[in-house]
Amino acid sequence: MLKVSIHAGLLNERKPENVMASVDIAYQKKEALADYLIASTVRQEGERKPQVLTNYPRWSGSLWDLAARALARSIYGEAKVPPSATPDKRCAYATRLCAVIEHHTKDERSQLLGHAELWQQGPARGVYTVALEEDILGNREARFEYGAKRLDALDLVMRGLCWALFQQDTPGPRPQLILPTCIRVADEDRFDVASLAEPARSGFARYLAATRPTVAPTEWASAKDYVQFLMEA
Repeated sequence: MLKVSIHAGLLNERKPENVMASVDIAYQKKEALADYLIASTVRQEGERKPQVLTNYPRWSGSLWDLAARALARSIYGEAKVPPSATPDKRCAYATRLCAVIEHHTKDERSQLLGHAELWQQGPARGVYTVALEEDILGNREARFEYGAKRLDALDLVMRGLCWALFQQDTPGPRPQLILPTCIRVADEDRFDVASLAEPARSGFARYLAATRPTVAPTEWASAKDYVQFLMEA
């Protein structure tokens, strides 16, 4: 399961006491095109109605892309995400927030996979900078404007993610499933691992290293292994 936690303050100020909201992203159907159950809890509001994100391609995009879509689904359900309002002098705002993505296992272990910081830029209310970092795809940064009559931490973070990922305040087209081009070799479909785009290339290499630690890395992989990776990793 993935958990996105939003905190008041920047990363060096993160602690359990300043959690503003959290979003759990769990598999409802684990396949190459997966379905995810989205469960959100907001401080002083409680749990929001669970939502489902369907047909999302595994290992084909940024973790923050998945997080942005999960946040959007939690906030707006199946409705189209509207553009955000233009900030004015009376809009609610946050001076600084941070968000982290962690992978939680059944034995309650967690692994930090990505983090984001969002802070107000300059003296103008509602003008923010967002900086993202994640395990495989690295860093992104954007500047944007956001204003609302009531501060919704989920919505503000979702807008920041969208600006960093899509250069707009709503989610862009979902990633396409990364599938390798195969050729037939000795009665088996194989492909060049280097031809895979990220994050699939690194994810597939890690999967092979974890499941077959005694086997030397290969540059010429089996299509069957890649299908297994998409279904299991």
